[in-house]
Amino acid sequence: MLNPIAGGKKKQDIPSILKGFCADNGFLYDIFETTGKNDHQLIEDQLILFPYHGVVAIGGDGTVNLVGNVLVGKNIPLGILPMGSANGLAKDLDIPEEVDEALKIIAKFRPRFIDTLKVNGFNAFHISDLGFNARVIHRFAKSLLRGKFLYVWYGVLEFLTFKPFKYTIETPISRYDGEAFMMVITNASKFGTNVSINPLGNIRDGYFEIDIVRPFPKLHSFHIMYYLLSGKIHKSKYYKIIRTKRAVIYNLDNETFHIDGEPFPAVEKLLIEEFPKGLKVLLP
Repeated sequence: MLNPIAGGKKKQDIPSILKGFCADNGFLYDIFETTGKNDHQLIEDQLILFPYHGVVAIGGDGTVNLVGNVLVGKNIPLGILPMGSANGLAKDLDIPEEVDEALKIIAKFRPRFIDTLKVNGFNAFHISDLGFNARVIHRFAKSLLRGKFLYVWYGVLEFLTFKPFKYTIETPISRYDGEAFMMVITNASKFGTNVSINPLGNIRDGYFEIDIVRPFPKLHSFHIMYYLLSGKIHKSKYYKIIRTKRAVIYNLDNETFHIDGEPFPAVEKLLIEEFPKGLKVLLP
């Protein structure tokens, strides 16, 4: 499944690359381009018509989420050819962004299960969050342009005006109240920028984490960034982690949120549930 506009990257060579790759490896294949209309149903219909052994998402996290939504709970593995702006899940799974290297992983065809989440009934495979990063993603989604520089630019603009939001979290064993700069819900460990927001996370351990960056003085911005880039954010006094299999988040200020990079309208309550071994993926 090829997303022709993902990441603003040119993909006109991809069909010929895939043709040669499949010929060399004895694979039969079809290429379908997303259009933004009934893409989910198109994949479903094709899986009914033909006995595919796998489906490859060619694009970014949104494309991976699209294909993963069809394959979750099925015994058909997802392959990833990362060609988006961030490619967060691919990076977390150590799938390289170089096309030739990613194709080698697909050729080896080593499927393994990863855990998945449901957020208010929607499947989530990488990172969902509320607050700062979600607001940047909402800005980014409204733009006609793509690329990492634009994402960083929107991040700077948002940081200058951002105000924290209030929350209540209930898990089977406890309740938490507070304010947050950012709240991340994930099985994984890092954003597509390689910033590690959940360094203690394991995408196959049967649990998910809610990672909270508490409000901090702007003078401490470099402190926070250092810990994020070095994978030590869990050592910061402005960081809190909640590890659980189920949680309800009360979004008291109707804060912006997203699922796997796809913006969602603000809601008052989020129900998050863990689904161990929910999706089969071709991994290194």
